[in-house]
Amino acid sequence: MSGTDAAAREDEARGAVSADRLRDHLVAFSELFRDSGTEDERRAAAYLRERLAESGVAAQTLTFPSYVSWPREGTLTVVGSDGAEEAIPVRTRSFGGSTAGAGITAELAFVPFSAPERGAMIFGHRAVAGEYDGLDVAGKVVLTADGGPDGIRRAEERGAVAHVHVWPSDEDAIHEMIATPVWGTPTPETAPRIPRIPALGLTHADGRRLEALVAAGPVTVRLTSRVETVWAELPLVVADIPGTESDRFLLVGSHIDSWYEGITDNATGDVALLELARVLAARRDRLRHGVRFAWWPGHSTGRYSGSTWYADTRFMELRERSLGYLNIDSPGPRGASVWDCRYNCGEIEAVTGAVVRELSGQEPNIRRPLKAGDQSFLGVGLPSLGAFRMLPVDHPDRKAVGGCGGGWWWHTPADTLDKADPELLAEDTRLYVTLVLRMCAPRLHPYDFVPVADDFVAHLEAYAATAGEHLDLAGVLARARAFRGAAAELRAAVAAAGDDPAGIAAANATLFALSRVLNPALFTVAGPYEFDPALQLPVLPGLAGVGALAASDPASDHHRFLATQLVRQRNRVEDALRTAQGIVATFLAHRPPPPMDPARG
Repeated sequence: MSGTDAAAREDEARGAVSADRLRDHLVAFSELFRDSGTEDERRAAAYLRERLAESGVAAQTLTFPSYVSWPREGTLTVVGSDGAEEAIPVRTRSFGGSTAGAGITAELAFVPFSAPERGAMIFGHRAVAGEYDGLDVAGKVVLTADGGPDGIRRAEERGAVAHVHVWPSDEDAIHEMIATPVWGTPTPETAPRIPRIPALGLTHADGRRLEALVAAGPVTVRLTSRVETVWAELPLVVADIPGTESDRFLLVGSHIDSWYEGITDNATGDVALLELARVLAARRDRLRHGVRFAWWPGHSTGRYSGSTWYADTRFMELRERSLGYLNIDSPGPRGASVWDCRYNCGEIEAVTGAVVRELSGQEPNIRRPLKAGDQSFLGVGLPSLGAFRMLPVDHPDRKAVGGCGGGWWWHTPADTLDKADPELLAEDTRLYVTLVLRMCAPRLHPYDFVPVADDFVAHLEAYAATAGEHLDLAGVLARARAFRGAAAELRAAVAAAGDDPAGIAAANATLFALSRVLNPALFTVAGPYEFDPALQLPVLPGLAGVGALAASDPASDHHRFLATQLVRQRNRVEDALRTAQGIVATFLAHRPPPPMDPARG
């Protein structure tokens, strides 16, 4: 097919996206509070299956037991020395600890924190360096903006009896959050990481007022927390549109559960998948490779338990057949206009970048995957791709939140039908239609591993500079540079494959194998078969400890323990690069010769 024909087909498919259909779906979802494990979540799953059947798309509902946590009631009361009491509005946190009896009465300890930059996403800030220096929080309630699972852990490790999170931006809303760092259902090794202390959230204004009280003298507070943590049977809807020429497929996911109505987090994503399925099912003859849609439960109260369970139980199928993972979360919020291309692995960044440029005219802000948002497949080796439209940084509704395009209503009862713009959602869905077609219509997988090699080289150079004499990274860095040369050779050889079926098959097998080897090394510590905690990690996270190594006493136990760990992670990265070089060398040595030109005899 010529480039002109492919463009015309893409344009026709985009034109089939209906804002009216999306609006109707959103109205249906607005009547459901889809907490995981509830009847409304099951009703939403049934609605999805019914609409998919109307579009001729085969769907099934898988069920599995998940460890979920529903935050219930919580209180925080300032107890004055004269016996006067003042109640402060708070929310408990999923997987936070519960109190017994009358609760906990203790002194409030303020832990300093840095203010986030305007437009920063949640937890883009952290407590100031050395925040606990000189502070004794044992037996006290910690008040801080260091509110992620790692912040709660830091407080608990220092003997705090509870953690109160001051929201970093100034909206008059308290956001639902989750306290555990455990990704998916816990294991015997990870379950102890679930916090045991209560975790509460309050507004920025109330937090600052409490900070001022602490500065003026000792403050006593009484708090209660009730969190219901149970096993629940969750529904996971999966639908397939098979490819015409291969059994490989692009996995496209969206979380079905939400807080409250959760219209822009994430009913808009759920209905975008429905519309994608309808549009593509009517054009399935254009898909050489298939598309698999999945609506994940357990996102908000199970810490991505649905996508994690699927990665566990469908591991070999995903490893052998999936082209990649497109996660759609919070599309179509009102006021959104700026494309933010996080969650893109290097091998497919050109696909996302080209689509965003062509359809929006914006220069894409390509970024590597965050450890968030159902990114449960990097260990399996799936390339991740994604694009989300955000509110501009100077928009009055933009706050330091984690979804809804940056809208202040994220994870609150205010995430209602009026927060979605069906016309914008249709535009976003057209972009996703185009991404899927660019991944699934061509015979040749659109991967390029030169940017991946550049990621290895750049981050290893930075780690080497930090490590200095404390960790020798010269060998692994040389290996990364050699792989950079091999990736460039591979790019040229793949481009030369043309329309030759044997050449395309060999190239696809090579590209596919490289993703499985390189992505676990580049984006995980735990590797393919376990899951890292839900904490933000840099690229090549296994070597991120070189800064702590360089700063520690070389004679200390900590330094020597850490050095041992880093040597093992260095070996892991270098071995992945060695394996990748071998895959490329095998392809270059055995690639099929180009077909004979009939005109030359």
